Amino acid sequence: MPTDDERLQRIQTLRAELDAKRTELFTEIHDAFHENRGKPQVRGWLAKVAKASDYTREYVAQIRDGKVK
Repeated sequence: MPTDDERLQRIQTLRAELDAKRTELFTEIHDAFHENRGKPQVRGWLAKVAKASDYTREYVAQIRDGKVK
């Protein structure tokens, strides 16, 4: 059975991994948008990215626009 200190260390490790994955996910969402890659905007793409990410369209739009880090 893990000690209290081991549990706290595990929590810190998992939090760091979560933060790293969140950053990776947000970068991928941002880069998924054609207009962020210098291409024309694609109609309906926001809804598709939102569905794939399981975030709301509003939250994905904030990520797309660089308002969420």
